[in-house]
Amino acid sequence: MKRQPRGLPSLHLVVPLILSGLAGCIVPAHEAGAPGAAPGKAPTPEVPLLRSVAGARRIGAAVEAQRLREPALAKVLAANFNSLTPENDMKWVNVEPGPGQFSFQRGDALVAFAEQNGMRFRGHTLVWHTQLAPWVAGLPREALHAAMIRHVTNVVEHWKGRVSQWDVVNEAFADGPGGQLRADSPFTALGPTFIEDAFRAAHAADPAAQLFYNDYEIEGLGTAKAEAVYQLAQRLKAAGVPIGGVGFQMHVDPRHWPAAGVIRQNLERFAALGLSVEITEMDVPVGQIPGDHARKLEEQKRLAHDIVAACVAVSGCSGVTFWGFTDRYSWLNDPQWGALRGRGPHRPLPFDADYNPKPMAAGIAAALAGK
Repeated sequence: MKRQPRGLPSLHLVVPLILSGLAGCIVPAHEAGAPGAAPGKAPTPEVPLLRSVAGARRIGAAVEAQRLREPALAKVLAANFNSLTPENDMKWVNVEPGPGQFSFQRGDALVAFAEQNGMRFRGHTLVWHTQLAPWVAGLPREALHAAMIRHVTNVVEHWKGRVSQWDVVNEAFADGPGGQLRADSPFTALGPTFIEDAFRAAHAADPAAQLFYNDYEIEGLGTAKAEAVYQLAQRLKAAGVPIGGVGFQMHVDPRHWPAAGVIRQNLERFAALGLSVEITEMDVPVGQIPGDHARKLEEQKRLAHDIVAACVAVSGCSGVTFWGFTDRYSWLNDPQWGALRGRGPHRPLPFDADYNPKPMAAGIAAALAGK
């Protein structure tokens, strides 16, 4: 659910900012008219810098490399977050557009920004059925397997020692009642062992990196997809596959969403397998929340607080990452994807279109602080 971003001109001019003296499945939006802007101007709540209250956990955001050219965005990003994820810049179509032809500039810019601002880096994503380079999907089985191993190996080796976590395999399971591998993924033709093979290749390329399986709509208990991912994690652990964690994307749909207590129970059972768990792509759209704008923001605040608090309550939950951080640039601003969450505008992120903290940010800060 993430489309191809616009090009990044003058990559050599993307210079990460060093900000001193600070306490602290998807896509860029249409940019005309700041689509994330809210009606009127609400008072800005007093919110501590999020990274200043995160404690031992990571609080992260996903961004595009081209956004680092905006000084205001870069300043707020570095001040509030201690973890960084690439939205699209490390996906196959951008990193290996031709067979064996690798392009790392965009990812290099993001990694450098993270290093210069004391941020952990999460690599996203190595093996995914979407945003593949066109040449990949038509490969015969043996050639596809070889291409997958080559891709994983070269990408992980390039950033060895600089990327702490990798989403090795992303969204391998289908929606619906079956709990099966996706029929629309070319990698499914390789059989379920492709997941194990990808993890082993990533580990061989960087033994120090923590390796994750990442998926959406696995947050609750009892669904076919959640159970399939749990069984996968069990199998991989039992087989000695170097899986280090499971990522719960947490793209919230307020119209039907598991209670925070259920989310906590689910995180706990994955952590009990000896895995780290992280919330990896969180956003909370308000379009279908009843009431006026102020009421929508309060319910968004509550939902975000309770989800982050569920993570804080689980010792194995090591971080929370948002899919973006400003309403100015959210994948849900695109009508194609926003329709998945019903009527918009959705304004799903903790900072508004002018980079001011929203009530959602205050709820997140309170949860991180254990309140």
